[in-house]
Amino acid sequence: MSGQPDLISVELGQEGKLAARRALLQRRPGVALYAAVQEGVEQLIRERMLAPGDALPPEQELQAIFGVSRATIRQALSGLERKRVVERRQGRGTFLAIPTMELSLPQLTGFSEQVLARGMTPTSRLLEFVKLKPEGDRDSEFFPAGTALIRMARIRCANDVPIGIHSATLRADLADRAGVNASELRKNPSLSLYARLEAAHVTIAWAQEFVRSRGAQRLEAQRLKVRPSTPVLDVVRFTYQVGDRLMEVVRSVLLGDRYTYIASLERHPATAGLGGLVTHAREEEVSRR
Repeated sequence: MSGQPDLISVELGQEGKLAARRALLQRRPGVALYAAVQEGVEQLIRERMLAPGDALPPEQELQAIFGVSRATIRQALSGLERKRVVERRQGRGTFLAIPTMELSLPQLTGFSEQVLARGMTPTSRLLEFVKLKPEGDRDSEFFPAGTALIRMARIRCANDVPIGIHSATLRADLADRAGVNASELRKNPSLSLYARLEAAHVTIAWAQEFVRSRGAQRLEAQRLKVRPSTPVLDVVRFTYQVGDRLMEVVRSVLLGDRYTYIASLERHPATAGLGGLVTHAREEEVSRR
């Protein structure tokens, strides 16, 4: 083989005579064929300007583009999957990977802000919007007795790929002030609650989160399009206004391979002996509910 790239052009007549496709397959000395195909697939991704969550051509089409065996294509895709360039979904194909959501603690951000910061588009699917009875609900017990509350539950997506489920229990007076209601959410299920609250001059001061790992339950897995028992992060957030007034309790189920929590820690020798007793006590309260 010469030092020049091989140009492989194929004509695909599937579904209305697809246009001819060309791709460069670089074969340099000492570079395995599957590694060259990996590079070619990455070039194809750039040329087609695929976004996270977009589907790659099926294996059969990649075979035709690069003129190699299906085994070589699969080996190349496995390598790209290990590099987190692509992800393969059983029975559905290969997709450009969704970047990991890095949550830097103690920064307090909403879902839409997190996704936009990663260069993706946040979308949501509304599961529920209800007014809660003041008693009998596990999260209503965190608020003063008689507090009017609403609950909104949504599947949260990045570039239309489900990555989490959020269920927010919010004071009804704040929802009314921000114009968040069932009708508005049906029209715009992806609206940013925090943006709406801040536009209504509600100051979000601070929050406390409790994070555990577990396996996805059957309904959660169905909504997130993964298998039951897939690792998820179970997160409970308590969000407060100035004056330490509780404004919401959010329960989130986040796909474990989509999120990385980053915490900046400081050691204070004078208080080290406390061992986080206050936090542990609140954590036990959360776990009981």
